[in-house]
Parts: sequence; structure tokens; C-alpha cells
Amino acid sequence: MRKFFHTIRARILLCTISMILFLSIIIISVSYFIVSYNFRQNMIRTSENRLSFLSASIDANISNVKGFIDSCRKSNKVRRFAMSEKSPNSLDRREAHDFMTEIYNANTALSAQLVRMVIIGTSRNDMIQIVEAINSNIAVSPEAIRALPYFGTLYENSGEISTGLLPDPFFTTRTIPVIPMLDTIAHPYRTGEIGYIFTEMSASVITDPMKNSFSHGDSRLYFRIGTYFYRYDGLDLIPCEDEFEPIEHLSDIALSSDTDIWEVLNKTEQKTYLMVTRPLGTPNLYITECLDEYTLSRNIFSAFLIVTLIILTASAIIGILLFWYLSKTVNEPVQQLQIRMKRIAAGDFSRDASTEWEHELGDIGKNINDLSENVLSLMNQRIEDERQKKDYEYRMLQSQINPHFLYNTLNSIKWMATIQNAPGIAEMATALSRLLKDISKGTTNLVPLSHEISLIKEYFTIQQYRYGGAITLAFDIEDESLTACKILKFTLQPIVENAIFHGIEPKGSAGTIAIHIYQDGNTDVHIDVTDNGIGMEEEVAAHLLDKERSTDSSFFREIGVSNVHKRLQYEFGASYGLHVTSQAGKFTTVSILLPFQTEEATHD
Repeated sequence: MRKFFHTIRARILLCTISMILFLSIIIISVSYFIVSYNFRQNMIRTSENRLSFLSASIDANISNVKGFIDSCRKSNKVRRFAMSEKSPNSLDRREAHDFMTEIYNANTALSAQLVRMVIIGTSRNDMIQIVEAINSNIAVSPEAIRALPYFGTLYENSGEISTGLLPDPFFTTRTIPVIPMLDTIAHPYRTGEIGYIFTEMSASVITDPMKNSFSHGDSRLYFRIGTYFYRYDGLDLIPCEDEFEPIEHLSDIALSSDTDIWEVLNKTEQKTYLMVTRPLGTPNLYITECLDEYTLSRNIFSAFLIVTLIILTASAIIGILLFWYLSKTVNEPVQQLQIRMKRIAAGDFSRDASTEWEHELGDIGKNINDLSENVLSLMNQRIEDERQKKDYEYRMLQSQINPHFLYNTLNSIKWMATIQNAPGIAEMATALSRLLKDISKGTTNLVPLSHEISLIKEYFTIQQYRYGGAITLAFDIEDESLTACKILKFTLQPIVENAIFHGIEPKGSAGTIAIHIYQDGNTDVHIDVTDNGIGMEEEVAAHLLDKERSTDSSFFREIGVSNVHKRLQYEFGASYGLHVTSQAGKFTTVSILLPFQTEEATHD
């Protein structure tokens, strides 16, 4: 059984069944999500319409209360009361109270929506109060109202709902949840305040519409006043914490742009809900409905489970039929090919025409026969390749012997010159030996500037003997720490060689090459190589680095000045490299700009 699962037909069979199952799962999943999505959209839109109606009812209740407040604020009788001073028989007070009572009694809804309204004048110690008898209490006074801990918040947010539901502070026998508000009474002729209207709105302005319109068993209602969160339990608004964690924002499927829709996770129950939130017309008020998706998911899953079982059964039947077909059309040719491969493994490379059928497996048999005929030729080719590889290795070893032989020969010349008291020859042989060692190590790696200076000194030693001491080399290093800066090997040599051959030598007299090394602030390093040779025209100097011209030196034929400029730019960036300034008959200066990089900085 284990061997069967390693056969081609078994793999084809398994792949086919897997593909059928995969496509079935995709179809089931897509169908499931389409139905779920549509149902969720319908549920969201139904909730949105319900919340829209509910918010309109609550807004109407609040507007009714605010309309009563605005009528009082704009009344001349109320304003005269607020501006006048207290008197034993104040006509202004009676007129204002009668006006307010008349409007209050005419609006029958206010008795359920308004717990208390108090008119306070800034220049008076008395007040006017509109309150139902059941809520009347002698503890109310202007001083008591101003002493409320939230009076400052109400004053700063005049005319708005700025606090949550609070117990009525002036009624001690039972707890009445109210929404306090404070409105200022403006002076009729100038800017300023002449009084306040303190209002306690009943929570029934919110709960009564909820009782009348909400009866959905699989959802919950929440109400938010600013940062205060409340849950509706069917009768009252209960303060609670925000217990939902957002998962996905779905406001793009809302009917109204004001509606905010989220898929959320209840952190306490670990269940997902759809949270549909609508703002009220009154600022800082929001109403939210949380829809339970669990019942929906369970019903959809039950329906699609039956479909899944049907598809799995059909897949099993198709697999059995396919297995029988593959056994007839694939199994026998594969077995013959296996026998052929075993014969080849045993050393029989002869051609077997019985495995060359007129179908795809026959093409494989033909390729196996072709392969067996070519095995011997490939083996012979491999033997020949191994022989050539050994020849290459021998030549490489031989090429390594030549530089060592040359170094040993130069050392012998140095010791013979020393014995024969010819120090110049010994010094030149030593300098040349060191130069050749640096050359054999390559010319592309970074070295400290101190190493490059040593290389220039060795090279200049040879040139001094060539020109009989007619040229001199001077170094001006402002800070020895700059010699630790990294530089490309053989950067200075072509520049110094150029100064000798094309600057000082055509001059026909003694000359000096000065190398000045300094730093620009704490960043880049400057190296100026100046010769007092024949110089050149400014136009020629400006285009010197554009020419692809190598030096005539036998040792450094491939490292011209323009090549040095390109190598520096490739290594450090386009802002670095060479710059040439010159005056005909006076001097030539080649300036090198490098980033200050040391061995330690490179490791870091």
C-alpha cells in the first residue's frame, strides 16, 4: 500500500481528487460568503433605518425641550426679570413666571420631558422655577445651582449637552436620572449675560422612543453622550464601559454617510457583533445597535454542510472511476519503463524499441533509449575534462613560481650590490621588489593612505636614480591621523608619474612635486599633488579627465589618471574623485577628494 502512493497514477489520482475537492471548497466558500454578505447587508440596512427613525424621535423630544428653553431666553419678560433687582412684590417676576407657566402648560409633552427649569438673574438672589409637584424640593437655590461640581462644565458648553446622565441633586427621596444643561440669557442691548437658564431634562426623552420602537431579540441598544457610554436594558439606560474591540470598518455599505458601521469583538463574551452607530441631530449624542451574527452563521453553516457532504461523495465516486481508468492506460507502460531503467542500471545500454509507444510515455521510452546510447560518450568526455583540469592546475602552480623567482633574483642583486659597495643599486632593487609585490597583489583593494605613501616613496626612489636627483618629493601632512584613511591602491602613483613625465621632464630642469594632505572640517580628506612643471592651458586641464588615455609607464600601463578618477567614483560615489587645475608655464595641481574612512569605521 505504501508503494502504491509513490506511483505516478496514484499521484495523478490524488492530484485530481484534490483539485475536485479544492474547487468544491472554493465554490462552497464563495457561496457561503455571498449569502452571508448579502444577509449582513440587509441586516445592517434594516438596523440603519430603525436607528434613523429612533434618532429622529429622540431629536424631536430634545428639540421640544430646547424650543421651550429658547422661548424663555428670547422673552422680554424673562429678560426684564433677569435684569431687574429683587423687590418684595416684583411685577417682573410674576410676569416672567406666568409667561413660562403658560407655555409649559400648553405643551403637554414637557411634563414628561422636563424635570426642572430654573431662571437665575445675575443681579438677583431669587429665581423662577418650573417643576412638577412630584419633583419639587425646597433645596433649590441659585447658590446651590452655582455650587454644583459640573456647573463650570455646563457654563463652558452653554446650550449643549456636555455631561452624561446624572442623579437629580435636589431630590433626595428617590433617584431621578436627568441630563443637566445651562443656557445663558443675553442682554437685549449690549453684549454680556444677564442670567442663566438651568434645565434638568428627563432621561425619558431617550428611553421612551426606545421602548416604543425597539423589540429585536438578537441585538442590543447603546447610547453615548460624549464620552459616557450607556446600555439600554429595556427600561433604563445603564452606565457601562466600552467593551468592544474593532475588527473591520464597514461604513462603505451604509445607506447614509453619517452612519458608522464596525464589525467588533465583545471582549467579555468573545463574540462578534455588527455595531451600527448613527449620530443624533443634537451634538455629542450617538445611538448604537449591536447585531448578533452568531444565529445567522449557524443557520448558513447547517445548510452548506449538506451541500459539502454531497460534493465529497461525488468526488469519491469520480476518484474510483479515474483510478480504474489510470490502471488500464498508465500502469502497464510505467512498469515496462521501470524494467528498462533497471537494465540500464545493471550496465545494459542497448536500445529497446518495445518501449517506444505512440503516446507521451512512448516519448519517454525513446528519450531513455537515447540517454543510454549517450552515457558512454559522456563518461569519456568527463574523463577528458578531468585531465584538462589537472593541466590547468599545473599551469596555475607554475605561474605562481615565476613571481617568487623574480623576488629572489632581485634580493640576490641587492646583496651583491651591497657587497660591492653600490648602495644605489641595492636601494633600487629593494624598491622595485616591493613595488612588484604590491602589483602582484592586485590594484582594486582598499589600503590605508600610509601604505599608499610608502608605495610612492619606493616608486620615487627609482625615479630619483633615473633622473640623477633632479626631482624632489615633499610631503605636507597636517594631521598624521589622516594617514589611516582608506584609499584605492595605486591612486597616487599614476598622478606622480604624470607629474614627472608630462610636467617636470619637458621642462628640462630640476623640479619639485609637493603632496599636501589635509581635511575639510571633520568629513572629507583632500590630497593635492602639485608639480612646478610646464603646466597646461585651463581648457586642456578641464577636459583632461575625459580622455581615455593610459600612462606610458611599463608597470602601470592600465592605470591612467582618467581611470583613477573613474575608480574613485565607482568606489566612493560621484561626488568624489579628481580635479585638475593648472597654469601654463607655472604649475599643475591634481586634487583628490576622499571620504574619511578608516579600518575601524569599515568594520563598524
